[in-house]
Amino acid sequence: MTNRITYIFIETHNWGKTVKYWQQMGYEVDLDLGTSGRLMNTAGGPALFITEMPEGHELSTQIAIRTDEEGWKPGPPVEVSKDWHDSHWGTKIMMIKDPDGRDMLVQLNGD
Repeated sequence: MTNRITYIFIETHNWGKTVKYWQQMGYEVDLDLGTSGRLMNTAGGPALFITEMPEGHELSTQIAIRTDEEGWKPGPPVEVSKDWHDSHWGTKIMMIKDPDGRDMLVQLNGD
């Protein structure tokens, strides 16, 4: 079972402008990688991970949900679109779709 939303992944065409926008909403830069990074809200809640994408790239937003159960599998009506696999940032992730077909990311121990 999942236990909380850990991140909201946001793609943008302008890292700086997007960071300023979220800073006005109460978020602070916690990790700056130049054209991507993590923002935390001082009041708590899920972090934002924002990454700049080139013009012409269709932008997307994904919700990352945490689980502590290795190998956990959701039942119907959840559709698993990509089973558990290693991420490039060193965790295990699974991709699922919500009832409207939007991609969601489930991350094992995803802090």
